[in-house]
Amino acid sequence: MKKLIAVLMVVLLCSPIFAVEYKLGPYDTLELEVVNHPELKTKQTVTPDGQASLPLLGVIPIEGQTLQILQQTLTEKYAAYLKNPQLTINLTPKPIYIVQYDLNKDVWEVKAAKSVDEAQAFAGLDPTLSIEHGKVYKVTMSKKPDWWESNWYKVITATAVLVGIYSSVK
Repeated sequence: MKKLIAVLMVVLLCSPIFAVEYKLGPYDTLELEVVNHPELKTKQTVTPDGQASLPLLGVIPIEGQTLQILQQTLTEKYAAYLKNPQLTINLTPKPIYIVQYDLNKDVWEVKAAKSVDEAQAFAGLDPTLSIEHGKVYKVTMSKKPDWWESNWYKVITATAVLVGIYSSVK
């Protein structure tokens, strides 16, 4: 009985019911192609107000939709102009920006990551941290330089040399 419950828990947790689908938003780039209609092929970036201008359809709202819902919506809208339209939609999500401040070099650097994994690699962030596309993450790299930590061996070496010179002169 315990094994059955464990198997059911694994199946439920791994099922797509719990998967969060990507929602389209401003600055996402969509490549739309209608099969057998090359004149309708377009590449559009979603505007800051969440819309895109598509051939035959004009300006339509895109923000907040998943790719599956957008595909259904566009198929219905193109059906008014075409017989059995078949669409392919490719998505390039908006980048994740990592703003790094290196205390040792006193330099700011901005990196655009194309994926969550790349953002975590750039920033050295905890993998359990929830990173989202289109967000900006500020990361401070290293620590402030400490004069003693960087030069202790020079001070000790110089002191030993001075003591050696002093003792040989005396």
